[in-house]
Amino acid sequence: MGALVELKALAKERASLAFSNGLSDGRTARSMKSELTPYLEIGIDDYARGFRAGFFGQENDPPSRTIGGA
Repeated sequence: MGALVELKALAKERASLAFSNGLSDGRTARSMKSELTPYLEIGIDDYARGFRAGFFGQENDPPSRTIGGA
């Protein structure tokens, strides 16, 4: 049930698919105690931003849509 609520929240915020995938992968990496690669640590695309949000437990921060966002 938690995943369904999270997907609805992401849809409401109009997060990109890349951000949503990164968020999910970041949560998984955090639970496995993985380390960040340089790309994931400093990347500015939606996937990397979503990954960091999931990895550092900042899921409540809505993704900003500044460059080419709708």
